[in-house]
Amino acid sequence: MAIIGFDTTVFPRLDYKNKEAFWSMIEGLKGLFSKNGRMVEPVLEKAPAYQKALGKLDPLIQSYTARVCPYCGTVCCANKFGFPEFADVVVFLALGLDVPRYDLDVDEEAICQFIGEKGCVLPRIQRPYRCTWYFCDPLLVQLEIGPAKDYRNFIKDLQGLSSARGDVLRTFYQIWKEIEAKSQ
Repeated sequence: MAIIGFDTTVFPRLDYKNKEAFWSMIEGLKGLFSKNGRMVEPVLEKAPAYQKALGKLDPLIQSYTARVCPYCGTVCCANKFGFPEFADVVVFLALGLDVPRYDLDVDEEAICQFIGEKGCVLPRIQRPYRCTWYFCDPLLVQLEIGPAKDYRNFIKDLQGLSSARGDVLRTFYQIWKEIEAKSQ
């Protein structure tokens, strides 16, 4: 059986409750990418597959969230879920994206700082991974009762996304371990 995802718990935790440590770790990752250009090339080469997989999945997710989310009484998108993990930042940087400027002083239980009038204002590619793969019960019900072909494609595309992200992170992890070992 093929490995689909990647265990991100091998990476350090980004602590959004400690502003200095949070931004310091992000700056450290940016430095790792910029100072080790040739070494991180394999990561950069894997990243477009993730972007393509996300682009394939996005229209379906958008169509279903547009139908379900505006009528929901409980907004799932809270600040505490909208902060990135270390792995999210790795993927952003591998894609050449800026890391969004998170306001770490917001109430973590409040509606996510990036929710606008029509949903998230961040492009899906710049959102934490959990924001892409989290599906509340009403959304899942709509997917399940929708056309069977849409549901099958959704499952297949979600697996493709997980696989592509896993490839980026596995490749980065090997390089990161090597860089960390050299610095000790």
